[in-house]
Formats: sequence, C-alpha cells, structure tokens
Amino acid sequence: MGKPSKRQGLSHVAELAGVSLSTVERVLNDRGVVSELKRRKVLTAARALGIRRALPVSFAGPMIVDVLLADSATDHFKRLDAALDRQAQRLGAHLTLRRQTWSERNPQQLLDALRKPRSRRHGMIVVAPDRPDVHEALSLIVQRGIPTVLLTSNLTDVQGTVYIGIDNHAAGRSAGRLMSQWVGQRPGAVLLVVNSLAYFAHQERAKGFIDVMSLRAPDTPVVGPLECFDDEALTQAAVSSALAQHAVAGIYDTGSGTPGIHAALAQAQATPVWIGHEASALHADLLRAGVMSLVLDQDPEGQVQASIDYLLHQQGVIDSPPQLPLAMKIVIDENL
Repeated sequence: MGKPSKRQGLSHVAELAGVSLSTVERVLNDRGVVSELKRRKVLTAARALGIRRALPVSFAGPMIVDVLLADSATDHFKRLDAALDRQAQRLGAHLTLRRQTWSERNPQQLLDALRKPRSRRHGMIVVAPDRPDVHEALSLIVQRGIPTVLLTSNLTDVQGTVYIGIDNHAAGRSAGRLMSQWVGQRPGAVLLVVNSLAYFAHQERAKGFIDVMSLRAPDTPVVGPLECFDDEALTQAAVSSALAQHAVAGIYDTGSGTPGIHAALAQAQATPVWIGHEASALHADLLRAGVMSLVLDQDPEGQVQASIDYLLHQQGVIDSPPQLPLAMKIVIDENL
C-alpha cells in the first residue's frame, strides 16, 4: 500500500482533534481566524500523529502563564521565586509569568485565581492543596485545553495535569531508611514533624517514612505526624513538648520547621539524629555544625526550569519535552 496523501493525513488530524478539515488547514497554514482552544486541539493532534512539518504555535504574542504559589516565606518558596525571575529574564518578550500568591489560611484565594483569570492564559503552574474543590477547579481548566503543571505537590485525582517534582513517597522512604540505620540501636522515639497534611507531598513523605520505620526499626516508636504548618512558634512548642515527654533519638521534618526545631533542641540541649528537607544556607550551617544529619533537596530551580520547558513544548514553542521525573538530591556536610 502506498503512503497516505497529504489530505488524508490532515483528515486524520481533523478526526483526532474533533474539528473540520478546513479548520485543520487554517491552523496548519497559520491563516484565518481560529479560536485558541481549537488551535491547541489541532496542534496536539498533529504532533501526536507525527505530522512532519514546522507547526505554528497555538497563540499570537507572548505566552502567558499564570503562576499560583502559596504565600510562604520559607527558603523553598524563596528559591522558587528567584528561579521564576531567572526564567522570565531568560525568555524575555516571549514569556509573561503572571504571578499570584494565595494564603494557606484562605484557600478561597486560590479558587478565585483558578476560576477567574484576569485575561487569557496559555498555561498554568500551581502549588495546590489536596481539596475536592481545588480538584474540580483544576479539572475544568484542563478540560479547556490549558496545559497545567502541579509544582512541588501532586494531585493524583486530577487527570490531564502533569506533576513536576520529586517522588515524595520515595523521599519519605529514603528518610526512613537512613533514620532506621542511625537510631535502630539507640533508645528513644522518632518525631515526625510535617507542614500540613492538606498537601499530598507531606502525606506521601509521612507515609513513606512510617512504612520503612515500621519495617526496619519496629521497636522505635514514631511520634506524629505533628502538623506545625511551618510556623516557628508552633514547631518549637510541639518539639519542646515531645522532648519533655519522650527520650527522642531522631527527628524527621518533612517541611520547613527548622528554626523552631533548632530552638527547641538548643533549649533542651538535645542532639538527636535530624533529617530535614531543602538545601539552604541555614541547613548548610547546621550540617557543618553537626546539628543536622542530612537534608533531602527537591531542586526547586530544576522544577521551575522543567515546568517552563514543559509548557513551551505543549504549546509547540520548543521541540523537546523536559526529562521527568526529577531526581532528589541528598546533601550532607561532606558534599556542601
């Protein structure tokens, strides 16, 4: 059998995209008026069918990406913000990053930003809690054909989004594996401190840690998870209370409770094994001083780079998608 004709190939694109043949021809020849939604459908279908030609992008002007981050002063979010600045400078007039923050104490701000964009958008990068109303809002965005990245924390029930970050369950298991080696022969409990279990990432880290500790150090009790919401005063109070009630051999913090933990340990003059998250200047100082034992880093700079590249690829601006999933980094005093 001979190769399908050019027109047959376009018919296949039209069938897959659910549009007319004339719409496909207008989009691929970049002429005439076609809605952005139909343009995205046609170009997605063309790429999926391997159409071998230079494809236009699905919009005119700069690519507008809504970035919705939690209003957090932690080192992780500072690194995300700085990385977004660098990406905006790198792409200049080709990309507009429209950043908004929402308060973790007021998720309605996130819902309003998801449901009521200020103008058209060609992609989204979102840090979102695990809530049914957030799932619904994100699902509607995906159904409109807008590529959507979930940053830092995944939501497995929202089909059509892409998660860009580390495997948080594996991170928790890694922390449990290392902790079990250090404290397996030491008397005492291990404290599990988390930011908020409203985030799937912290659910997964806590679950992975508990699973491995139960398997490899069954005689070591795990106290927690203690939700402290990355609040210094709450974290210090929770850790101080635990130190008063238990002989503490180790601490695993899935979030950014370092200042509170450090203050509680200094006050009690305690030196347990301590595993935390994210490479930061404070953590580097604590690792060098022997106060912290190990840090797991999720590379927020790499997350932002991969998120932007994914959206650019989805919109046909660049040819190659980013390599996923991203790798977790283990930081100790010797490799600072």
